[in-house]
Amino acid sequence: MNRIASDLNISRQTIQKIAKRDFKLNNYQLCRDMKRSRAVEFEIHSPLRNASNMQDEYIAPSVLPSEIRHAITSMKNCTAPGPDRIKPEHLKSIQPVIIKTLARLFTRYLSECKVPTSWKTSKTVLLYKKGDPDDIGIYRPICLLSVIYKLFTRVILNRIGRILDEGQPCEQAGFWRGFSTIDHIHTLTRLIEVSREYNMPLFLTFIDLKKAFNTVETEAVIEALGNQGVPTQYIRMLRELYDSFTTRISPFYKEVIVNMKRGVRQGDTISPKLFGAALENIMRCSEWEDLGVKAERMLAEFDSACGKIGLRLNLTKTMFMKNGLVPDAPFTLNGTNISECSSYVYLGREVNMMNDLAPELCRRKRAA
Repeated sequence: MNRIASDLNISRQTIQKIAKRDFKLNNYQLCRDMKRSRAVEFEIHSPLRNASNMQDEYIAPSVLPSEIRHAITSMKNCTAPGPDRIKPEHLKSIQPVIIKTLARLFTRYLSECKVPTSWKTSKTVLLYKKGDPDDIGIYRPICLLSVIYKLFTRVILNRIGRILDEGQPCEQAGFWRGFSTIDHIHTLTRLIEVSREYNMPLFLTFIDLKKAFNTVETEAVIEALGNQGVPTQYIRMLRELYDSFTTRISPFYKEVIVNMKRGVRQGDTISPKLFGAALENIMRCSEWEDLGVKAERMLAEFDSACGKIGLRLNLTKTMFMKNGLVPDAPFTLNGTNISECSSYVYLGREVNMMNDLAPELCRRKRAA
């Protein structure tokens, strides 16, 4: 401090007063931001919300610089840049004045429900999964989106994420904060263990959806958000983000522009939550309570509900597994036989009716 005072040719007492004043000002601004953040959280996450009144009267609060900083911090490094050629590492080194500018811009986009036209385009790359390389169906399309766009959707997700989590049932652990695939694997293995302990019949159906993220209808996603209590302003904002969206793809070294009229974008943080909301919406419409344990009719009803929102079952990967207490009988869907399996790789782990870990350990050794 003495060096700074001598360089500025002012007394030490004067610079101490300036430092105290700046300290008080920074504390005041920090407290103000914290109060506004708590006000935003209360408005967004209050459990005492009436869906119809909230959708008609709700006005989204201004985006705070602290929200921008939090969203930037949570972005992963070493990801491919989008059309803007900006990486998350670049955002993490920007000055506070840029963060304040982004907060003002995001606030304007939210209030007007309009976004830059550059956000409505992306570049799609195809990632090879496994199988025949000549089969285009085994490639997974990934959208390389603008990083500023992904920052904006992450801010929206941080605001509405808890509402979407509250809309999920306790049976659902996918894309839910605090849960992972381990929870579902534990539930399944425990179910097999109890059925063996008490000699109970157990019939398991493993359902695989064909290119689910790419085929779900956008209107179904928007409707699901409204049914789960998401404020209308955020729904209008998401509709604007998905309206007139295009992607550029170069399958044979020649760029092709494709209009995206369905699907959620793989590579966007908010996409799993949007897809989960749409899937939960059709699960709520299923009247499985009246079907008891009739697995074939339950699967047929689920397939019919999925078809209404653009989803299709992948019958080559949809299989069933049963223990010895279940009598043999054909299991079909729309006249197509569903394959029976003795083991199934479920969420990355091979499971079987004996809860035997040896096949899973051998599979991991082969993959190592």
